[in-house]
Amino acid sequence: MATANRPDRTANPRRHSSRSPRYRRIRRWLVVLVLVAIAHALVLLGLNHIPLTTLPPLPDTPALEAILIPPPAPPAPPRPRPPPKVRPAQAAQTPVPETESAPEPAAPALATSTSGDTTANAGAGGTGDAANANAGAKASAPTEAPAVPGPNYAPPPSVTMRYASFVNGVQNPDGTIRWEQDGRHYRLAVETRVLWFRFAFESSGDMTARGLQPTRYQEARRNKQAVARFDHAASTVVFETRGGQVPMPTNFQDRFSVFLQLVGWARGDPQRYATPGVTETFNVADTTEVEPMQVQYVGEENIDIGTGMVRTRHFMRLPRHPGDRRRVEIWLAPSLDWMPARLRQTEPDGTQIDLVYRSSEGR
Repeated sequence: MATANRPDRTANPRRHSSRSPRYRRIRRWLVVLVLVAIAHALVLLGLNHIPLTTLPPLPDTPALEAILIPPPAPPAPPRPRPPPKVRPAQAAQTPVPETESAPEPAAPALATSTSGDTTANAGAGGTGDAANANAGAKASAPTEAPAVPGPNYAPPPSVTMRYASFVNGVQNPDGTIRWEQDGRHYRLAVETRVLWFRFAFESSGDMTARGLQPTRYQEARRNKQAVARFDHAASTVVFETRGGQVPMPTNFQDRFSVFLQLVGWARGDPQRYATPGVTETFNVADTTEVEPMQVQYVGEENIDIGTGMVRTRHFMRLPRHPGDRRRVEIWLAPSLDWMPARLRQTEPDGTQIDLVYRSSEGR
């Protein structure tokens, strides 16, 4: 009987589902979604009416006009004044203005002179008396100027000199220089040994008021001999061994007579080489070619000859061309009649061959 009074919960199923927690949760979520959708719609509609921030308009900047001004035209040269009219009576009495004399030509540079003339330069870059006399004569005199006399030549007496020979400081057999002269002819023979090789050079010829005039030059190297002959009458250099000939230039010497020419000039005029920088120019021949040579006075030096020190004048051959690394030097001693107290040749590879005076015969 108790069960009959209990209400039936399944009699109204719709009422039951609307009050269930699940239904209430679904309904809340639907409400939230609707509100979110409405909010988004309002935001989107509101953005269309929000004014955008804009920058204030820039003031108009006045344009600058650039005007190019041409450079001022150079002033017109003054018109030459017409020459004054000369009456016929005065035309013969009007003096003619003298024309300006041409400036004296500059002396040629020391290392580029190819004329073959002998010049003496006092000091670095200076010109000697001979060069100035030639330049002044050409500039002022319309006729041919007289020849400038050369330096006084005083040949040393005949002598045989012995030299200690060194190659890179290592002593070799002695060398000799034989100089013979009778006032009209000369003979110069130089012999040395390098290691086990013999080298001999001989120059012979005539003697003149200006110095040596070689007529024959001979070289002997490692048992090979070559000869050149110099014909002064025909003014030619004949290479007998090589063949062929070339014209003989002025101030001509061979490869070894040039040093005895320097010796005679130093003996005849010692004051010529009182200032370093004095330079002599020659044209020098061997058995194959003729080339210019310039020998410059370097200064005074003391040379040890084994028995003591001697005062010398140091001369050096200047480079023959750019990059010339071969050096030839000679030291002339007044106490030895200006004959060499020392000779040194430095090869391009650095090898040095030294001849240092030891003794002499025939003095």
